[in-house]
Parts: sequence; structure tokens; C-alpha cells
Amino acid sequence: MRNILRFGIILFSLFGCTQKNEMYEICGKVTDFNGNPIDSVTIRLMSKGFETVCETLSDKNGNYSIHAKKGNYNCLYAVKTPDYRVNKLEYWMWNVPVTKNLTINPQYDRMEIYGINVFEPQVSPRETYMMYFRPMSLSKSLQLVSKQNINSNEFKKIERTEDLLDSSDKLINISPDSITPKELIIEINGVKAEIVGVNKITEYARGFFMYGYCVQVLKPKKSENSGLEYDLISVTLHSLETGESGKGEAFVKR
Repeated sequence: MRNILRFGIILFSLFGCTQKNEMYEICGKVTDFNGNPIDSVTIRLMSKGFETVCETLSDKNGNYSIHAKKGNYNCLYAVKTPDYRVNKLEYWMWNVPVTKNLTINPQYDRMEIYGINVFEPQVSPRETYMMYFRPMSLSKSLQLVSKQNINSNEFKKIERTEDLLDSSDKLINISPDSITPKELIIEINGVKAEIVGVNKITEYARGFFMYGYCVQVLKPKKSENSGLEYDLISVTLHSLETGESGKGEAFVKR
């Protein structure tokens, strides 16, 4: 009896260790909005504290691959450092559930879609998602920097733009002045969703105010898969005002 018990404990310990250290692959291809691959892009998977868990570079064909332990991660982002704040910004994906192998294809240009948060309004029949994001235009960022006579090299290197700004002006206005549904493509699990509302709001962050947008969409029937634990939300903006494009994504638990 003791031997059977001891054998069971060993099996339980081995199984627990395997589960704890279970690894999965995140792979994909980095492209621009014409489908051209982008090489030498840094892809980082990050924790809740924005600490790098693992990172890699895309190859000449835009392909990349990283491996991470099973778990939920804050974000995955992609940036080509020499291009950052020169002719491109960044791609972000939020709330990354690494519970299986994932394919994530970053796509970005001069419009950054930052801080996507998604929730389901508490009203039946629960047919919509509400999502908030902050679009940031490189053109409008450069205009702001020029207006405040900020050194362009400092702007390229600084982590947070607001650290260089005149604190007497509390508004950082680098988002499009307006966004219409025809400028947006919202997809849920790869299926285009109907946009039923777009509202501009003001966000407070680190002593400044910035503009963001709250968008409500109908969940496409074709996107409903009873076997999914998470929905993948993709937000693509082609701004008519600035002529810039950007994409951001987020997973939301169903």
C-alpha cells in the first residue's frame, strides 16, 4: 500500500511540474498595410508590469517565433527601432492568453492603436462588445513636437512623449479629431463586425489628458464558436484626416 501511495505521489509531482513548465509557441509574420514583410522588427511578450518575458527579431521575410510558458500575459508588441517615431510607430496586442500555440501577425504603420480594452455591456441579449482605444498619429505627434520646439533626436529616444512636453498645456492632442465607421474595420475572430456607435472621450494619464474613442459593435453570428474561450478583437483604422493607418488587437475572455 505504501509503495502504491509513493508511486502516486511521484506521478502527481511529475504531472504538476510538467503542467507548470508547459511551453507554447507564438509565431507569425510582420507586414505593412500593403502586405510587404518587415524585417528586423523586435517582438516582445510582456508581463503585467511591462517587463519583457521573451523577445525575438523578425527575419527577412517578416517571420518570427518565440516560446513562452503557459499563462496570461499583458501584451505583445512589435517595433522596428530605427523606424520608431521616424516613419512608423508600434503594434500592440493586449491580454495574451498563452494556453495553446498562437499565430499573431503584427501589422502597423504611422497610426498606433494603443490600450485596447474590451467589455460586454450588461444588457440582454448580450449581442455587442464595447471597446476603448487611443489612436496616436505620428504626423500629429511630430507637429506637436515642432510646435513646442522639442529636439527631434530627443523625441525619437524618449520613452514617454509627455516627459518632454510643456506641463502648462495639459492636453496631448495627437489623435484624429474624429473617426467615422467607414474609417474603421473591427473584426471578431476574423469576421467583420457592424459598428453601431463611435464616441470620442478624454482620458487622463500621468498628469495629462489625451483623446480616445469608445466603439460599440454587434457580434457577428459567424464569429460565434462555442469551443472558444477567448474572442480575438482586431481594430484597424485608416484615418481620412491624417492619411495614416494602424492596427491593434486584444483577446477578451468570453
